[in-house]
Amino acid sequence: MLRHIPQQCYVVQTIKDNYNLPVSIDTTCPHCRRRVNLSLPWDNPKTYVVEHCQAHCPACQKSATLILMTDSTTDKGVRSGNLFITPNDDIRQPLTGVAETNKIEEGLKRAYFSTINVLNAQEWTATTILSRRVLEGITKSVIAEEHKNKNLPTQIRALLTQIDLSKPISTLADAIRQGGTIGAHFDLEKEPNQEIASLMVDLLDDLMEYIFILPGRIQQLHDKMEKLSGTKPVVAPPHAGVSLNGAAKSVKAE
Repeated sequence: MLRHIPQQCYVVQTIKDNYNLPVSIDTTCPHCRRRVNLSLPWDNPKTYVVEHCQAHCPACQKSATLILMTDSTTDKGVRSGNLFITPNDDIRQPLTGVAETNKIEEGLKRAYFSTINVLNAQEWTATTILSRRVLEGITKSVIAEEHKNKNLPTQIRALLTQIDLSKPISTLADAIRQGGTIGAHFDLEKEPNQEIASLMVDLLDDLMEYIFILPGRIQQLHDKMEKLSGTKPVVAPPHAGVSLNGAAKSVKAE
């Protein structure tokens, strides 16, 4: 199995043999699961379809294979592609759409990716603390200025007055707050474990998808349907028209 390496993991890229190649990446070693920097030599003859090279983990010294699958060519004839690593492991991948959307501030994106990294490094306490930080970032990106300096429970209540979140979603947010509190106030009897840390990141993904990713996908679908019907697309305000009623989701056009 292959694991995709997103472009935000690229540290250095270079043009070589008509390829835009990543030659230095930060990623999780598939063997020791440490966050490391890998140097990619790309010395093998080019096929211009699928390229591969070997990289050695500086921590455990084991090797991994990097595969570049060509997907496009620029006007200057330089090829680019999608990078993958093998062997694969069971590490957590960031939520699809987070890196691409412009609805999430860069600082919040960095905090979210850091949460994924410490989860993959099996740092459970750090994961719960960072999860709380990401939740604070989510609420502050939505709520009014007057609530941003208040404590997290107050921010969550303010969030619920601005976005139509059903009780299941608000319960998930409260679960992250409680989990983050456990991590911040370390107690041997309440130390976060892998299950708690993984569940908290699951909940962050659900909230981020609902608040930031889903409205954009719905808007794109709406615009495509309007284009097919020959009418002018309607631009909905952020978060408007998305509501949950039990397990069902509905969209209201204003």
